[in-house]
Amino acid sequence: MIPAQLLPTSDADNAIALLEGDEMRRLDLLRAQAAGCRTAARLDLFQACSLLTVDPDKAPVVFARALLRTLGEALGKRPVIHGSGSPEISFDERWLLRLIERLEAGDTDSFTFLLSGRVPHEYRRSVAYLVHGVVAPPDRRMSVDTY
Repeated sequence: MIPAQLLPTSDADNAIALLEGDEMRRLDLLRAQAAGCRTAARLDLFQACSLLTVDPDKAPVVFARALLRTLGEALGKRPVIHGSGSPEISFDERWLLRLIERLEAGDTDSFTFLLSGRVPHEYRRSVAYLVHGVVAPPDRRMSVDTY
């Protein structure tokens, strides 16, 4: 768990931490974003992807918020995301962290396998797009045509 004083204080700091953070720090940031999304209006997955034009410095945070707000639609159920600092890691959190990890490592086969195992075909491209947005700055995004 990260002490509160070490957590990023702005979207730009959060974006850097999402791109460069270790697994537990990244999980805490995703959890914090998920907590903020619980009170937000429902957002359609395809609509979220089409609306994302962002400041490159804040892109990972914006994409993380969109992903967390729409993940329930793609999974067919609300994902279990614990509160920041929780010692437990849910199956959904672990799956999301593995998606990010495999994409960062350039292991697209494992990324595709993980995505295909839980996300119906019609949602894969959108979820892949949002995960890519969390992992890579806008100028280094990969094609999501294969998902």
